[in-house]
Amino acid sequence: MIAAQSPSFGADTLTHPTPKSELMKGEPSDGAKPGDRLESKVTTGSGLPDQVQSAPDGPDPAVKTMTSGQVFSTPAQRAEKAAEAVEIHEHEPSASSTLPPSSEYRRPTVALALGGGGARGGAHLGVLKVLRENNIPIDYIVGNSMGAIVGGFYAAGVPIEDIRKMMQNGTMRKAYTPIPLAPKVVLAGIGKLSPFKGKNPYAGLYSGKSFRKFLAKNLPRPDMQFSETKIPFSAVATNLIDGQAYRISDGPLAIAMAASSAISPLIKPVPIDDKIYVDGGVRANLPASAARDTGADIVIAVLVDEPMQKIPARKFRSYKGIASRMADIVLAVADERQLQFADVVINPDVTTIPVLAKKSFYAEKAELSGELAAKKALPAILADLKNPPKPDAAVAAARKKFNI
Repeated sequence: MIAAQSPSFGADTLTHPTPKSELMKGEPSDGAKPGDRLESKVTTGSGLPDQVQSAPDGPDPAVKTMTSGQVFSTPAQRAEKAAEAVEIHEHEPSASSTLPPSSEYRRPTVALALGGGGARGGAHLGVLKVLRENNIPIDYIVGNSMGAIVGGFYAAGVPIEDIRKMMQNGTMRKAYTPIPLAPKVVLAGIGKLSPFKGKNPYAGLYSGKSFRKFLAKNLPRPDMQFSETKIPFSAVATNLIDGQAYRISDGPLAIAMAASSAISPLIKPVPIDDKIYVDGGVRANLPASAARDTGADIVIAVLVDEPMQKIPARKFRSYKGIASRMADIVLAVADERQLQFADVVINPDVTTIPVLAKKSFYAEKAELSGELAAKKALPAILADLKNPPKPDAAVAAARKKFNI
């Protein structure tokens, strides 16, 4: 997840053609029928090409006839369902997003998985800095949320120094939430009284326009495509329609980076083609399995979660304290299942860094923590480069343990 402060996209144009059956304008009308389709178009302004999507607004499961449910009684059935917890699908299956055989590189190939974590994601910069200084090759980057933002910029060729500046001077955070949260909540409440619902039919306090503009502006080219990055890159996001995680590897880079970091209900979902995307952390905060799917010989995962430790009971006297703890627990459980797909896991010490930190001090501290942890991981990384792990040996062991 990214640090909170939302965008309002300048040219976020969503259009709604009206078939003979009544279709919705802004929000579904009472006359909308199951099977009607909502046509949406998202643009960023700033020269980014349109992303057109046709989101099915089909039958609501809540009104379907009750069935006898499902029973999973065999190991194979249970294993199949368990595997869904770590599976990350391809947004566009026809788009190739795997690495050539390592023989073409004459060395083991390396994929880097960068997890989400808001302000803690500054640690990714420290890791990238150490890998670069020690000539550790990076053949593919897969990122989620803040990991998608840092990884996307880096893969596109944006210097670490420029990414650092965006994070430490507050411009990234301000683009994410251009209006403070409290006034925005009040304005959102007043907006419900107005018959004008706006062009974007999806729910969220902030439209996300400003952030997409910010991302596009800071890339080498506003309309930069995945195919143009210096390092092959994928962004992971969660599709609200089917509840699955997807690896986006084609199309406009800025839109995918925004989709991967759209924390709901803070930021409105981002429609791309026939999917409606929100923050990838909902399903796969640490995208190690997607990095493994690139075919890389070595997967390095950067986990920026705070380790689960006992904390004082007084912390739970506030709603914020309880919500924060619940989020940490959910992410920890999800990320632990992703660790099996990595050969080396770098977990910087981000214990005292808030996810939604505003002060630049925390961004600096996060980067330093990433640098220290990456230096500690260097011997293991260098050992794997000299003697790559046997293909999927660790993964096979972990799958057996989890009955996947």
